[in-house]
Amino acid sequence: MERSYTFKEICEKTGYRPSAIRYYEKEFDLKIERDINGRRIFKEKDLNLLLFIKKYQNNGYSNQQIKKMINSTDSFINEEIAATSIGTNEIISQTNQPSNEVLLIFEQKFKEINELLNQLNQNISSKERDLLITENMKLKMELKQKSYEIMELKEKLRYERERKKGFFSRIFKKKS
Repeated sequence: MERSYTFKEICEKTGYRPSAIRYYEKEFDLKIERDINGRRIFKEKDLNLLLFIKKYQNNGYSNQQIKKMINSTDSFINEEIAATSIGTNEIISQTNQPSNEVLLIFEQKFKEINELLNQLNQNISSKERDLLITENMKLKMELKQKSYEIMELKEKLRYERERKKGFFSRIFKKKS
């Protein structure tokens, strides 16, 4: 017979508050059995699932990511059942809960995926940095070009002022 846990025992074993467990029951769509009076009856698979959630939350995963992991684990287990075409209830009951081996495999795969994502982020950051440096250099060159143009225009303006000043000063020379 499978061991069952009370709400209080689950809180103690997981470290979650009762409100958190109620929230996660809804958030992760956990199918926790209830007795005649409506009290929750937690099975070993429920405890394992809550510990799984806690572990990945502590590792920085979002609830959305954890949901995908749980759904992946469930679909992986269902595929495993279909592939083996079993006939005994014992194996079915074992595959209905995520085993430690399956969880370890998923944990390893998620670490590999996480590492690949970090590498991609670094590559993207590197490419973005290179692109920004290139754009910065182009803008600096344009700024330098505009500065030269402004200097030329100022020089022309000064020349024209001097020329006009010279012309007007010749026409309207003061007689002393």
